Amino acid sequence: MKNQMLTLVLALVLIPFCWAAHTQDTPVAIRGATILTGAGDVIEAGTLVFVGGKIVALGADVSPPDGADVIEAEGLYATPGFIDAYSHVGLGFSSLWHRESLMAASRRIADFLDNPGDSNWLRSGVTTTYVSPGGQNLVGGLGVIVKLTGSIVRDTAAVSASFGETALNAFEAPTTRQGMIAILRQTLIRAQEDALEGEDGRTFAQVLTGELPFRVLANTPDDILTALRLAEEFDLNLILDSAAGGHEVAEAIAKANVPVVVGPTIIGIGSGGPYETFALTPSNAASLHRSGVRIALSTAGFGAGRSVVMEAVLAKAHGLSEAAALGAVTSDAAAILGIGDRLGTLAAGMDADIVLWEGHPISTWGETKRVIVDGETVFER
Repeated sequence: MKNQMLTLVLALVLIPFCWAAHTQDTPVAIRGATILTGAGDVIEAGTLVFVGGKIVALGADVSPPDGADVIEAEGLYATPGFIDAYSHVGLGFSSLWHRESLMAASRRIADFLDNPGDSNWLRSGVTTTYVSPGGQNLVGGLGVIVKLTGSIVRDTAAVSASFGETALNAFEAPTTRQGMIAILRQTLIRAQEDALEGEDGRTFAQVLTGELPFRVLANTPDDILTALRLAEEFDLNLILDSAAGGHEVAEAIAKANVPVVVGPTIIGIGSGGPYETFALTPSNAASLHRSGVRIALSTAGFGAGRSVVMEAVLAKAHGLSEAAALGAVTSDAAAILGIGDRLGTLAAGMDADIVLWEGHPISTWGETKRVIVDGETVFER
């Protein structure tokens, strides 16, 4: 009797694991969808096959393999999971910035994440985001890329800095933008001379070699041009964040071949947002794109409320093409974040992060029907 009970208990314990292994090893085919690959290609009435969390095949002439689980998707669109290229998901207010020093380059945001998963954004079709420190520090630390199921894609993805008034107002000194930039230049020079010790020294060394991108939150045209000059002087792998006034200096940004993470589009002036965003226009993304700047979109959000899907819809409504808007939350966003080898495109070998939509995803009537992350359905309507 005891042996029978033990066998029953073991069976009950092991069945879920056997089923999980079975489902991961079983091919899944999405059949009949209009596939928007994220790289500009459109496959009508296509089939996409994934196994074990990776895409293995897609095309109009692909058939579901024998034994595959088939998801019928006729009349639906299939896209890569959307990417919000700048957010604060999983961070509490007390974790946003380092209050003891203006410079906190080696502060790892991954160490402060509190449940980076977000079901609201997942339901909207967003599966991945770059989580940045706040803008209160001149150099705020190392941002992290996470999937919104909670897994970490890259724990040290970039060094995030801020040239705006938020950083100026957070500390007693410096009191001017010139003073702030002088401190940063001196730090970079010391790092060049191997005179900067400790973790910050090692972090800045990676910035100077280009191994770590240097992301600068800059909104006024003057701050943007300052970031471009520093990038040229020190050969930095620069990414501009927000860039509300980017449309006014778009040609300079394009000439420097620097990508921009645009957004959020809707920011209140005065008590609702920084005055330095006065140049913000909803056509900013379109203006930058027309000038030849590679762009991604973001919300700078904490997870609740508007997702980056709405940023793409707004950008399209104000002049950005449908294809460019889709790229700004898929393939271009992934390329800017340095994860284009895994995410942002539907292609063989890529992560099976897939969203099925009723209605075009870059439209006010687009609605998610199923969201898949790493080959597992995490939301179904």
